[in-house]
Amino acid sequence: MQQTPAQILDDLLSAIANLPPAQIVRAEAALATARRRAEAVVEINTAGRARGCPHCGSAQRSSWGSTRAGAQRWWYKDCERTWTGRTGSPLSRIHRPGLFIEVVRNMLDPDEEPLSCRRLGRRLNISRDTVWRWRMIVFEELRTVIPSAMSGIIETDETYQRESRKGSHEWVRYQRDPSHPKTTPKPPRKRWYEYPKRRPPQAIARAWSAPILGVVDRTGRATFQHMKNTLQPTIEAKLVPQVAPDAMVLFDGAPQYEAIAKARGISYKVLVAGRRTKRMPKAYHLNSVNSLHSEWKRDFRGRWRGPATKYLDGYARWMVARPDSDPLVFFRSIISLEMVKRVDRFLTE
Repeated sequence: MQQTPAQILDDLLSAIANLPPAQIVRAEAALATARRRAEAVVEINTAGRARGCPHCGSAQRSSWGSTRAGAQRWWYKDCERTWTGRTGSPLSRIHRPGLFIEVVRNMLDPDEEPLSCRRLGRRLNISRDTVWRWRMIVFEELRTVIPSAMSGIIETDETYQRESRKGSHEWVRYQRDPSHPKTTPKPPRKRWYEYPKRRPPQAIARAWSAPILGVVDRTGRATFQHMKNTLQPTIEAKLVPQVAPDAMVLFDGAPQYEAIAKARGISYKVLVAGRRTKRMPKAYHLNSVNSLHSEWKRDFRGRWRGPATKYLDGYARWMVARPDSDPLVFFRSIISLEMVKRVDRFLTE
């Protein structure tokens, strides 16, 4: 007589109760793997049921088995092709989506310490290069998030990160072939340790610094975005969409911010060098945005030994996304975003 799922579970629980400690550890690892796999399958199937075929846009489908990851596969009569909930998404070629959820959880769960690619790869028993590729998928999704307008009192200021080409190998390629400047040009600046006292002059350091704009309101909402420069049009493009019409913007004495506020009709107060005058209310300060900059410099930037400028915007957005992000919701958005674009394209053609 075949056992029911409830009977199988009862037998399993009774067997676990009599396991020695070493085997209990193995059972816990197996249950964690099964939980990750089940979470991923549920999210993939939910996204698939909510969309039509990404190949033809049809909604006429029938079940067509399952993938080796356990997700439902459908077959569409119009185009005679099969499809799963992750087809057309950045996860279409990831065969272990449960582990991808663990990478997202390690990045965005505020109760979990973010690990390096090497350490996280060891924990999940995957390659560090795989963790890095998956982290870049998360960065791409963070880049698509549009900041909403903030109201009330808003603080804004920029901080600077030393320009870094870590991992580029540009000096290695140049030193291997210095006689061909067209194919292997000399890098535009020296390495930092080649300057006297192992640091460049202040003017050179300022010229090779990447600005990051921080915007914070009094409810704790914050954005942190890398900018190409600190010219007025660049700051305006980043700042203005985040300011509600009834907001009061506080900034230091940089003339770009005041020119933007006057041109856009934004209420503002200038705190020269971050200090308020005696007539200003105590609520006018830049402590919140300065705390955001301190968090970046003390904790997040130091944790990764200074990220390369190429990925600076991703790391900056990652830091402010951690406190209020749900890893499963984020995983769901990665699956569904690209599919929506593809289905809408077929429907409008």
